[in-house]
This record gives sequence, C-alpha cells and structure tokens, in this order.
Amino acid sequence: MEKEDIQEAMPRIAAFQQEKLEYYFKFFGIRAIVLVHSNNDGFLEKDDLSGFMKKILDYTGWPENSSAARECQEVHATFFEILKEKTSDNENDNYRVSKTEWIDIWASILPGCMGMYNFPVWLRLLPKSLFKIMDKNGDGVIDKDELEEFYEKMVHIKPSVAKDLSVKAMNDMTDFGRYPLNLHGYEQIFANFLLGRTPYGPGRYIFGCFEHALEQLSKFKLVQGAKNDEKEDDDDTLPDNYQPRISSARRPSMEAYGGHGRRK
Repeated sequence: MEKEDIQEAMPRIAAFQQEKLEYYFKFFGIRAIVLVHSNNDGFLEKDDLSGFMKKILDYTGWPENSSAARECQEVHATFFEILKEKTSDNENDNYRVSKTEWIDIWASILPGCMGMYNFPVWLRLLPKSLFKIMDKNGDGVIDKDELEEFYEKMVHIKPSVAKDLSVKAMNDMTDFGRYPLNLHGYEQIFANFLLGRTPYGPGRYIFGCFEHALEQLSKFKLVQGAKNDEKEDDDDTLPDNYQPRISSARRPSMEAYGGHGRRK
C-alpha cells in the first residue's frame, strides 16, 4: 500500500483508537517508550524485536528453543516485516517506524473491518500469541492473577494499581465471571481494542491503560470520517450473547454500543 493511501485513510479512525494504538506501540520497544514519554515521536526498529523477545522469554520462562518461543518469534518477526514493508522505501534491514507511521498503518487497515474475520492473517495471529504469553499456567484460560501479573511486569503498571485494575478488567471481560476468558473471548476483546471508537467496551483493558482515566477519555471527540461514511459498530466483534456491564452512570444502550456482534 502506498504511503499516500495510508495518509488518506488516517482521518477514518477515532481519537480514542489512536490513543489505544499509542499504548500498543510503546508495548513493543524501549525506544518507543523513552521517546514518546519525552514528547518526541518515538520509533520502532528491527533491533527492538530481539529486546521484545527477551522480555517475553524472561516473563514466560519459555526456553529459547521451545516451540512456544519459536512460534512467538515467527509471529512477531512477520509483524515487524509488515511494518517495514508498509513504511520503508529501503531494501536493507535498517528501518525505523515512527509513531505517526504506526498510526497511519492501522488507519489504513481498520476502517471497514467488523471483527477478527476481516483482519489479515498476520494480524489474527497477534492476539493468539499474546494470549499464550498471558496464560502462564497453560490451562487455556486467563485468570485474574495472570492478568494482574501481565499488567505489572509486561505493561509496567504499579502493583497497587495493577491489583485493583485486574479485578475491574476481569469483571468487564468476563461479564462478572459469566464467561471464561479463553482464547475465543480474548480474540473478540482484542478486536474491540482495535475497533472500538469510544471508551466503552472491554477492549480498553487489553493493556490495562484506560480505566483509571475513563472520565477524561469519555470526553474524546470522534475523528470525522469521509463524507457519508456510515456509523461503525463498536462491539460488533463480541460473541452473540456477550453483554459487557459498564460501571458508569453514562452507560450506553446496547444499540449505541454496537449490538450483540457476530461470531467468526
């Protein structure tokens, strides 16, 4: 996809989506974290992949030559290659992806998507890999303790905040324990993280970054799309019978929230 096409697509994602994508950007590299927090643009580059994988192996305890480690490496190496293809004009391995370019890439992918089934294969593999990282005991379900540990050690949220936030997150992501946070449910929530245009919805808890500032984030204005652009469903990515409970006086109706969603 040409850079001109990416830039043209950018206005079609909401301000809240851009905010979430910035957290995702910082999740991958120390350069992104340092520079973004220094009010610079920040960037990711190929060397960040090795640092990211070391962080994953330290967290999970996976041996470097294990199948889980190799699979994770392959998924994220492919992802970094996609970033290079979409942003670099060079054929060599030296490339950088700025925060602005990162947002532009997602702005070219997300508009028109209704759920996981609309995403390219490389994107559908990312939440699967992230789920395996979080599911440390390998039982196929993320529990409150695993989520809390992920927030604290991988997202670097203060322990006291991570403890309380993980309780709120599990309540929202499982409808107060009604549904297990298994891979299928996590994939739908990850899709909501990418596609949700407002602060309402369980996707805001993927990186644990938003509950503490929900009041401020709820004031975000949507970025206007192209003329006659139809309203996009926020939670069209959730299971048919999933009805998240929002602990807010301004809880929207299910119609405003995007309906019950579709299965893959």
